Amino acid sequence: MDKATVVVEDVLTSLEMRDAVRQVYTETTDSPWDEKVLVKRKKEYLDVKIFVWNENMYLYGRIYRLLLYIHDMLDPSFDYDSRRAPKEDETGTRELYSQIWGTYVDSRLERVHIPNFYDRLLRRNMMMEAMKEFGWEQSLIFFDALWAEESLTHAQIVEYARDPAARLSGKAPETDALEIKIGSFLKNHSVKKHLEKLTSEPVRRMAEEILNFTLYHCRDVMVTSLYFGIRFTYKETIFAEMVVESGTLLLITLHNPRSPHSTTLEVTEATDLQSVQNSIKEVFFLYFLDLQSA
Repeated sequence: MDKATVVVEDVLTSLEMRDAVRQVYTETTDSPWDEKVLVKRKKEYLDVKIFVWNENMYLYGRIYRLLLYIHDMLDPSFDYDSRRAPKEDETGTRELYSQIWGTYVDSRLERVHIPNFYDRLLRRNMMMEAMKEFGWEQSLIFFDALWAEESLTHAQIVEYARDPAARLSGKAPETDALEIKIGSFLKNHSVKKHLEKLTSEPVRRMAEEILNFTLYHCRDVMVTSLYFGIRFTYKETIFAEMVVESGTLLLITLHNPRSPHSTTLEVTEATDLQSVQNSIKEVFFLYFLDLQSA
C-alpha cells in the first residue's frame, strides 16, 4: 500500500467519512497546482477520485484538504447543491467561487495545525488575484474576514462569489485604486486609450498632432503602446516616450544619444506645440545620424 493510500484511509477515518465514501481512487500529477478532487454520487455512497502531486511534501495536508471538500458536500449544515454553483462560462465568478471555498478549506487546516501547501500567505495572494475589480485594501479585508470564518454554507460561498461587496458591508469596488488602474492597462491598453485619459480637449489635440508629426517627419519610427504610456522607437532604439500624467498634463521624455540625461517636456494647454515638435525632430535626427555613420 503506497503512502497516498495510507493517508487517504487515515483522513477518511479522521473526518468520519468511511461509511459515506466507498472508494477513493488516486492518480498522480506533476504539479501541486493540478491537484483536484472528482466525485461520483451514488444512492448511498460516493466514489471519489483525487489527483495528487507525486511528492511527499505536505502529503497528509494536501490529501486532507482535498477530502475536506467531500466532507463539506456531505455535511447537512453546509447544504451543498451543485445546481447553485457558478457555471463554467462564468469564468470570473467561478474562479472567485473556487478561491472562497479553498480559503474556507485551508483556514480550517491551519486551525488544527496541519501543515499545508496552501498556507495563509499563498491563499491571500490567490484571492487578491481573483478579486481583480477590487483594490488591495478591500481584497485583504475580504480575505481576512473569510479566513476567520469557522462556519460557512455553500449558499454563502456562492453569494460572496457573485457579489463580493456583500461580504464588504455593501462597499462597491474602489475603481480609483492605483493597482486597479495599473492592472487594467497591463491587460488592456492602446494609443487611443492613453489619449482618452486626457480630459482637456486642447491637450488631447496637441497629443494627436505630436503623434502625426512624428510619424510623418521621423522616417521608420515605430509607435507602440505600453501599459504606462506610448513609446517611440527608431531601429529598435527608444528615443522618446509619451505619458499622460493627468487629464490636463502630457509628459514627453526625450532620450538624447549625446547626453547621459533625459529631458522631459510638459505639454499643457499653454504649451508651444511647434517647440515640442522641433525638440522631438532634433533628437530623432541625432539617432538617424549616428546610425548612418555606424
